[in-house]
Amino acid sequence: MKKRSIKIILFTIGVMATLLTACGNADVNNKETAKEPSTRAANSVIGKWYNCVDGDWVDVWVFEEDNEYYSTHEDNYGKEDETFEIVRSAYSIEGNSIILDGREATIEYTDYGLYIKYVDDESERKLYEYRQDALESTDRYLTSDKYYETLKDENGYVIEGEVLIKYFTDDSEITVPQNVTEIGSSLIVTNLEHIDKITIPGNVKKIGMSAFNETSIRSFVLEEGVEEIGDYAFADSYWDEIYIPASVKVIGEFAFDCSEGNSEGKIYVKKGSYADKYFSDESSQYSGKVIVLD
Repeated sequence: MKKRSIKIILFTIGVMATLLTACGNADVNNKETAKEPSTRAANSVIGKWYNCVDGDWVDVWVFEEDNEYYSTHEDNYGKEDETFEIVRSAYSIEGNSIILDGREATIEYTDYGLYIKYVDDESERKLYEYRQDALESTDRYLTSDKYYETLKDENGYVIEGEVLIKYFTDDSEITVPQNVTEIGSSLIVTNLEHIDKITIPGNVKKIGMSAFNETSIRSFVLEEGVEEIGDYAFADSYWDEIYIPASVKVIGEFAFDCSEGNSEGKIYVKKGSYADKYFSDESSQYSGKVIVLD
């Protein structure tokens, strides 16, 4: 009975290992197939390539078999019809040299795609086989909204550690989640005119630099527990009202400064609080109304 039990256990372990391996391979395969189909052929320019010009701006380069090529913003790709045509230019290749619309360049076939360097001014183009690789080739992409959108959770939040980095929303009223202690800069990604109210609960200790800079959100409610408002946090914004609790002990430079003025905006503070003293100082750089509450 003991030998039979051991065989059964070993068989069970083997089956589980096989299943885990299959699942692991499935995950790997899914990641590999997540990218768009490649048009690449060995040592050939023919096909579709991607070039990230600036941050999240992506151009598509297409080299056709009849020695013509074109580049266009990705939003235009595949949109040609009788009313819209993308202009083609001639290209030719000889060895490691390529002529693009009369300009001579060197070409190198790399692991990511094509590296093209013009002879006349030594400017270069890196053309990528996959769009995502092109995006990730620029530092600015890693701080762009398109990049952060790939990281958002099912509720639209991008939280790193306990810092709320971005929030993609169409909601008219927002309450910052309970697992956030700090709000990062340039928080909201949405049509700001649709946001009526943002509530910042006391679990948030710091509102970061420029967090709500240049927004038109109507109402901010900072609840008791919030301690710090960073530089330019609400600068050049056009709110109707902001409530600042007595728990706030730090307000950064130009936090409420508005270069074009916001005379209709109201800020509510607690009598005798740090915020009350801050706005009593002429250097507070705020042109609207401050209402002191008992």
